Amino acid sequence: MNAKQKSPAISYSAPIVSKAMRVLKMIISEQSNPGISEIASQLELAKSTTHGILAALEETGWVLRDPITRKYTCGYAVRRLADNAAVQLPLVDTARPYLERLSLKLDEDVFLGMCTGYSLLIIDQIESRKEIKITAKPGTRISMYAGAAGKIFLAFHDEERINEILEKFPIPSFTNFSITEMEAYKKELSRVRQEGVAHDAGEYLNNVGCVAAPIFHGKKTRKRMVAGFWLVGLDWLKNPEKVEIAKKLAIETSEAISRAISNYK
Repeated sequence: MNAKQKSPAISYSAPIVSKAMRVLKMIISEQSNPGISEIASQLELAKSTTHGILAALEETGWVLRDPITRKYTCGYAVRRLADNAAVQLPLVDTARPYLERLSLKLDEDVFLGMCTGYSLLIIDQIESRKEIKITAKPGTRISMYAGAAGKIFLAFHDEERINEILEKFPIPSFTNFSITEMEAYKKELSRVRQEGVAHDAGEYLNNVGCVAAPIFHGKKTRKRMVAGFWLVGLDWLKNPEKVEIAKKLAIETSEAISRAISNYK
């Protein structure tokens, strides 16, 4: 089962940069080289806009135009970047041993994520030993409202920011159990903030339970939430005892990782 089956994440970016990235991503991911008309049509862009983006990308080496077919492929700049690129987040290395122990104790899949704009970005996954599991590779974006994972990030925003997000982006109904009424959702966020852990029973993915906890950096008044992690289980809806155990272990893990990263120099 793949978490990417859900609705796309809420997002915001500079329009022309976003369009250029969409064009480049399409060219890289297509099995056969696309032409300008195909790119414009599939991405719902004006042909003139597409032409301008492609000209800029070609000039800077990010794409190449086949001189025979006049279609586009990725350029050598992409190849060089891919060879040298490395995502370097010390948080991932620090948190992984704690999350591995958590995953082993419950034999469940665990995800580490951070908030970027109006979506959640998965930056690590520890897979369980189960044959049937939830998967989402690092780099996958999910909705800010993605069940317990979304709750844990929204709960630790300030009240003004929470109201801004809820008013700007209506809460989607992912399943029949999704909380979509604003006041009920805000009440749930308040509970999460008090308990330090979030839980959902099939609110984001049908028949899937989730427990999420925050990760903080800093101490006392300078403490801020920088990331979060969540466990998912396929049998939790019928196993409330395991949910309570997961909550307890998640809080312990949250505190341990928070202490570890707060010692960064």
